[in-house]
Amino acid sequence: MRFSTAGLLAVLWIVFVGGAFQEDAATLGDEPVIQGNVSSPTDVMFEQRDVKTDVLVGGKLFTSLDFSTYKKPILYPIYAPGQIPMTRSWPMVASSDGESRDHPHHKSLWTAHEINGIDFWGEKGGIIKTVKLETAFVNGPPNAIRTTSHWLKQDHDTPTLTDRTTYLFGGDDKSRWINVHLEFEASDQAFQFDDTKEGLFAIRTHPDLRLKANPKGGVSEVFGRAMNSEGVRGKEIWGKKSKWLLYFGKIQGKSVAIAMYDHPSNLRHPTTWHARDYGLIAANPFGLHHFLGQKKGSGAYQVKKGDQLNLRYRIEFFQGEVTTAEIESRYRHFAEMPAPQLVPLEDR
Repeated sequence: MRFSTAGLLAVLWIVFVGGAFQEDAATLGDEPVIQGNVSSPTDVMFEQRDVKTDVLVGGKLFTSLDFSTYKKPILYPIYAPGQIPMTRSWPMVASSDGESRDHPHHKSLWTAHEINGIDFWGEKGGIIKTVKLETAFVNGPPNAIRTTSHWLKQDHDTPTLTDRTTYLFGGDDKSRWINVHLEFEASDQAFQFDDTKEGLFAIRTHPDLRLKANPKGGVSEVFGRAMNSEGVRGKEIWGKKSKWLLYFGKIQGKSVAIAMYDHPSNLRHPTTWHARDYGLIAANPFGLHHFLGQKKGSGAYQVKKGDQLNLRYRIEFFQGEVTTAEIESRYRHFAEMPAPQLVPLEDR
């Protein structure tokens, strides 16, 4: 089944020249920067197959939303323009070479956390079960997928919480992006996001983009670097508050970058980050005990029955090198976007 889409929301592209470009080059230090081509947004199409929805940008596979194979929905694979793979393939592909076999719950791109002491993040007691998927809405946007999922304690039928996740996809020949709107609702009972560093909105990068090699784990050479919006670099970004975070380097010999943005409307913006030198990047506003050294439990957040918590993120995948000024301008563009208001066709 194929859903054809057009007229996507435009992404703001800026070309840097003269002094502004030189200033940004100085900000990056000795890291090379190049200027990206300005281009028009590309059409998105959805193809439904079994338990997956493929997302095509410009006729080429961007990612697949797998909503049933694992204990939580994931997006895998993910390709930058030029069809460069951006995430680790293991454990989805058991025969993957040159990839560490650590943290089997790190599955490409996902959302999970510990709730009421139930470990949805580590897949040790909880399962996130998608019960509804929507791709057609009144008045668009035509590039949206929305899932409804129940967070269930194993062997229980009553949801600990219900989430509605809206994915908006887009891109052109320089980058592909996903806007993610998370709506966590206490539909049946009150619940709590626990104060733990393991969470919430996360990606496990391709091993080439790691900051540190792991020869014993099969990763002998890496090419990644990282920095955040406050200028903090390398592994020191872990636990710090920042409005965006950037990993960049080379994958399979090609220059790439991954930027993740925290929307200013989010709880405790700018968020803290569970970002590791082995390629885990996770926006997590709840782990304040671990990240900031606050009293244990101070980062927990309770949602009363009938209430909800909304969070918004963008993740963007670049082919080629980018400047910090470009990331900042794209972040500002995302920050000014209104929340998606989707009415399914069936509700007309």
